[in-house]
Amino acid sequence: MRKNSFKAALVQMDSGADERKNMRRAEALLDKAATAGASLVVFPETVDYIGTEMREHAKTVPGQWDQFFSSKSKDYGIYIHGGSITQRNDSGNPYNTSLMFGPDGSCICDYKKLHMFDVEVADGPAYRESDGIEPGNEIVLADTALGCFGLSICYDVRFPELYRIMAGNGATAMIVAANFTRATGQKHWKTLLCARAIENTCYVLACCQCGDKPAFTSHGHSMIISPMGEVLAEGGDEETLVMARIAPDEVANARQQIPSLGNVRGDVYQLTSRNIRIYSKI
Repeated sequence: MRKNSFKAALVQMDSGADERKNMRRAEALLDKAATAGASLVVFPETVDYIGTEMREHAKTVPGQWDQFFSSKSKDYGIYIHGGSITQRNDSGNPYNTSLMFGPDGSCICDYKKLHMFDVEVADGPAYRESDGIEPGNEIVLADTALGCFGLSICYDVRFPELYRIMAGNGATAMIVAANFTRATGQKHWKTLLCARAIENTCYVLACCQCGDKPAFTSHGHSMIISPMGEVLAEGGDEETLVMARIAPDEVANARQQIPSLGNVRGDVYQLTSRNIRIYSKI
């Protein structure tokens, strides 16, 4: 049965090269979010480790981090989206993988980042994620008692086709686990997120890293956005919790007022994918 409304929390973190410290901070903030009544807690991209040896710190699954999230979700009876971890891949470069857990502690689904951040920004960083990360090849949705969530990671947000396909397959909220650079974040972060919410009349829950990293400074400013594009809650530049109440009925209301998903000209153009997994956990 769907919940009429629930409280969501984004755990904005400054993950670094000390994994034990990262987990202690994740636990402290998660505990605070659960105590405040959050039914869904979302973490940022590469929550486990950000340093100069990403490949060497790739994790096996099952392993320490997924067991941590599983235990916490069961203890509190909540949903946890574990941001992403660098997952070991025995056949090549590791994956950038999101894991989502249900109130019983089970892993609902996993999503491997599709789009690699290979960019060279003027007055900003040059970065080639594809040199060290293997991209995934599936679109993933998690259909839960809180709603149907489309999963994405950071650079994915620049590809609106992905979100439209997820919305067309039932997504009422999009989760974006991110480590956005400050250079691009100051110009594009809010605009991209609001656009994804407005064009798909869905919630967007975008959790970003903050702080200075080896390659760049992370933007922070995690935010929860309504189906009409209103920023309901936003973080700053430091570690924090960003919380807001999510009301699935607002998605239906927005889609009734602006039925853009129903007005797609399928006779003229189509967006399709053969590689979609929808996990049901209602």
